[in-house]
Amino acid sequence: MSDARPNPTVPSKVFITGAGGFIGRTLAARLRELGATVTGVDLVANPAEGIVAGSTTDPSTWAHALTGVDAVIHTAAIVSTVAPIEQAWDVNVLGTKKVLDAAIDAGVKRFVHLSSIAAYGWDCPDHVTEDYPTRVTGGVSSYTDTKTNSELVVLANGKRGTQTTIVRPADVYGPGSVWVREPLAMIKKKQMILPENGSGVFDVIYIDNFVDAMVLLLAADAKDVDGQIFNFGEELFRTTGEYFGELASWVPGGKITSVPIKIAAPALDVVGSVQRRLGMRSELGAALMHMFNRKVVVSNEKARTVLGFKPVVSYEEGMARQKEWALAEGLI
Repeated sequence: MSDARPNPTVPSKVFITGAGGFIGRTLAARLRELGATVTGVDLVANPAEGIVAGSTTDPSTWAHALTGVDAVIHTAAIVSTVAPIEQAWDVNVLGTKKVLDAAIDAGVKRFVHLSSIAAYGWDCPDHVTEDYPTRVTGGVSSYTDTKTNSELVVLANGKRGTQTTIVRPADVYGPGSVWVREPLAMIKKKQMILPENGSGVFDVIYIDNFVDAMVLLLAADAKDVDGQIFNFGEELFRTTGEYFGELASWVPGGKITSVPIKIAAPALDVVGSVQRRLGMRSELGAALMHMFNRKVVVSNEKARTVLGFKPVVSYEEGMARQKEWALAEGLI
């Protein structure tokens, strides 16, 4: 793809929660290129990037930094399907409420909340649109359940003087993302497992394309997107076998094991639980297998028609950039 990236006028002062994360720091860099002053909060401070240390569960230590801010982008979250539900609730749900309250109290005009396409659950129509009901998992995935509830917080508190928008990103990949680091680590350990011969659909969006969509959202008239929900994806049908198989091809002897979902889900629940009890860091569990067994992509029509979003970086180019990064980092 050769189309230039969008270069619209964005809010002058933007504050990002989770500013040190993969999405937060990439978005901040692009907004600065477009002339915005960007600050933020993360668990670890980075004064050079305007990031103060703090937790979204206690904005009292950093809420002063919201003075004069035009827009808050809330990316901070516990991104784990197996995190203890109490911990995920405190950060993803109550934390969202506290950040939104702080933004409202500071007079911030706009609040953009990053949810996830996980809010649709694992069984929804193909090209599902934003008006389709969300669905919790009943505790199978603490991430899905708390992200879904975090949306309710925003929708319920969005008429208090701050204009709110919810974004549901597809699986954001690119250099440094969890979708390259974690799979490569598992592949090298011979632990990468996919259900049903990798026939599930991995609904991807490259990081630069996602950031472009966010920029277009921020450039839109706030009144036009107030109270709105947007899917941000690319509508690409890439199976999990194709995506993770390519990553495996970068590793000498790289291999992916396939197991029927009826076996994989309960078995990995047990394995992951044992690993975590032993103090090992592990995302293995039934939720991960169900996510890898999805058969659909989300609709991107609203982002296209309302915001004018069009992906610039192709899937092939995005994967090539990931591989180059992995080589440079010594991961392959």
